[in-house]
Amino acid sequence: MPNSLDALREPSFARYLAAVSISTLGSGMAVVALAFAVLDLGGATDLGIVLLAREIPVVVFLLLGGVYADRLSRRYILVGSDLVKCAAQAATAALFFSGAASVWSVALLQTVFGVSVAFSRPATLGLVREAVSDERLQEANAFLQLFRSSLSVAAPALGAVIVAAASPAWALALDSGTFLVSALLVASMRLAPAARLASVSVLADLRDGWSEFVSRSWVVAMVASFGFFQLTFFPAYLVLGPLVAKEELGGAGAWGTILALQAAGSVAGGLVALRVRFDRPLVASALLVVSAGVLLATLAVPLPLVLIAAVGFMAGVGFSVGETLWYTALQRNVPEHAISRISSFDWLGSVALNPIGYALIGPLAALAGVAETLAVAAALNIAISLTVVLLPSVRGVRNDGPRPAAEAATG
Repeated sequence: MPNSLDALREPSFARYLAAVSISTLGSGMAVVALAFAVLDLGGATDLGIVLLAREIPVVVFLLLGGVYADRLSRRYILVGSDLVKCAAQAATAALFFSGAASVWSVALLQTVFGVSVAFSRPATLGLVREAVSDERLQEANAFLQLFRSSLSVAAPALGAVIVAAASPAWALALDSGTFLVSALLVASMRLAPAARLASVSVLADLRDGWSEFVSRSWVVAMVASFGFFQLTFFPAYLVLGPLVAKEELGGAGAWGTILALQAAGSVAGGLVALRVRFDRPLVASALLVVSAGVLLATLAVPLPLVLIAAVGFMAGVGFSVGETLWYTALQRNVPEHAISRISSFDWLGSVALNPIGYALIGPLAALAGVAETLAVAAALNIAISLTVVLLPSVRGVRNDGPRPAAEAATG
């Protein structure tokens, strides 16, 4: 077997990869099922209420999840979170099976689901480091990215088949079952005991986590760049992209082609990350996503569909490899006792500006024009990626950097 597959030889990681793959498959099916189930109850506003009910607790409880993931067993946290998700989706499916579902009852259950996501998300980065040896961290992260990307393409299609052949409730029930299987697989992992610092209080732990975060200027710089990157990319891409496709490229089929090629690029990026290493991983991570800004520029022109889709493929590759390199850099350069709290600040900082972007992109396009707004977003997006690589602390993170256990905070 090639060296890139050696991470699969480590039993705990292999079980975790299986758990992530199974739950990702279920979640992908549930995205389609939940949408159609709620639309059967009402309209787009009702679906928005349900999705918002899931997302708000993620933002509210994410930092708290990081605190507990640095103080308790991350394996137990993930098992507990999977069981809560299992129960929430099972109850949601039961409501639809019985015909007793309402928008607010479903929203309440999805709120519970969102709370469990807030506690599980910060624990994942540290658990991967516990499950695999240091020299195989990049390969492990690449496998996770590869499987998630592949299943994100297949799972919604499978969910649509189940919804059409049976009902949304059946897909939600299957999603519930995948979380149960995931919990059993994570529970079966055999991990060495990890050192944990004594907890003083939640607020003290949170302040300590903030201190750990801001003491590493390369982490702050990358997280800030992620936040501004998402502010300038996703609202422009996901709101104005379909509009350009409808008016200039031929309609929904063209937009589907662009998204499909981007997803295929994410899968290819996972394969690349299995084999390719970079001496300065954060520089590579930032430069690889310059293609995302170029993608916005191709939509602003717009270029022919085949060229836009080709750039979308490269953007998918860049996202996948860049994310793998970022997670590996965190795992190798952040100490065990702080990695989950820093991960929670990473998640929060990365998505905090998204709502502002979605609120502003429509009015800006109406005021300045769709093409002009896309062009400005493209220029800002590229500038963000190029600027962050100029920082010495970002360039100073090397692939052969210190192991987390021996690392001290650096600025």
